[in-house]
Amino acid sequence: MLLQRLRLFLRHKLWFRPALASLFSVAIAAAALLLGNHFEGQFDLDISEESLVTLFGIFASSMLSVATFTVSAIVTAASSASTTSTPRAARFILSDSTAQTVLSAFIAAFIYSICGILALKAFHYGHAGRFILFIGLIAIVIFVLLSFINWVDHVMKLGRLSNTIERLHDAALSSLTPKTAGALGANTWDGAPSEDAAAVFPDGFGYVVDLGLGNLQELACENDCQIYLFVRPGEHVETTAPIAYVTPADAKTPELASAINGCIVLGSTRESDSDVRFNILNLTETADRALSPAVNDPGTAVNILNVLVEVIEKWAKLQADEETHKIAFDRLHALPLTAREIVNDAFTPIARDGAGSVEIGVRLQKVLRALKRMGVDDLTQEADAMSKTALELSDAALIANEHKARVHQAAKA
Repeated sequence: MLLQRLRLFLRHKLWFRPALASLFSVAIAAAALLLGNHFEGQFDLDISEESLVTLFGIFASSMLSVATFTVSAIVTAASSASTTSTPRAARFILSDSTAQTVLSAFIAAFIYSICGILALKAFHYGHAGRFILFIGLIAIVIFVLLSFINWVDHVMKLGRLSNTIERLHDAALSSLTPKTAGALGANTWDGAPSEDAAAVFPDGFGYVVDLGLGNLQELACENDCQIYLFVRPGEHVETTAPIAYVTPADAKTPELASAINGCIVLGSTRESDSDVRFNILNLTETADRALSPAVNDPGTAVNILNVLVEVIEKWAKLQADEETHKIAFDRLHALPLTAREIVNDAFTPIARDGAGSVEIGVRLQKVLRALKRMGVDDLTQEADAMSKTALELSDAALIANEHKARVHQAAKA
């Protein structure tokens, strides 16, 4: 659990990889001193101290400027993503692996150059030590050049709306697994506690980030009980609402309740790893922003409607996968991810705020028709209900009878 919390904490921290790269740079300078003393006299190549200091000085000044520019570019891209899509999209920019690697390369080169200059002035480096420092400099120069070439292409796309939508799309597809598409590997539960059940309340407030199902299964086995989870990843909990139930009721003890709370990781924000609804909402909010009068970009909303079809299609396919319904935690019971939740999260804001746009109304009806063709009974029922709601909203918002007729025709097709 500690490693899980640490990973979630560090994933969006822009300083983490540069800090590791800086430590590695210091380690190279220290290794050059130690190995240089060990292999002294075995190198004929003599690189003067003055030459190394000059090279390090040039490299340090260059890398400091480039690193500053890189940080500025990442922050600008994150701000742009927040403005053009949804504020939650900024974290996808800050956690971009390419951006973090490039920034790490530039900062590592700067730190290595500074450490090299200080070490050369403070300690005695022989022929071997200076040669190892030079080899380290060459290695870092190659790393920086490769990173910079990759960065030139990457920075042109970073923060653009199309790139942000692609990231949100990938996050949504990645979060959909046989585990998250169903009941998380536990027994399916309808949310109604039995009479012989004792409620477990959370110790604090926050969003559910991880449920620690493996640890909860062990707790249930040790205490010979069944645990019914009343929350899924992404739901907000507060101390007055139960997060779980234990049956039989007499199995619940203060120690067990505390242990259950310790398994469920809470955070101040929702995480995209296993929170399918959060990823769908990010896409929907981007479409909703595009439909605002200030932006007036129905094309983006149409594009996201197409993306949402692909995401929901993956969920529908997973419903037919035996792996989705396989029970890995026989003493746990969890609420499944339902078609109603997915359809409402995906289309309610678009149906509401796009009701006055005939192209959005027509496209939404076509998308809902595509969902019905997937052959999942629950999904068909929810698509029908959403189609009727969207049609009612369009009738109220559209002025021209011709536009209303087009939306009605799309709904009847």
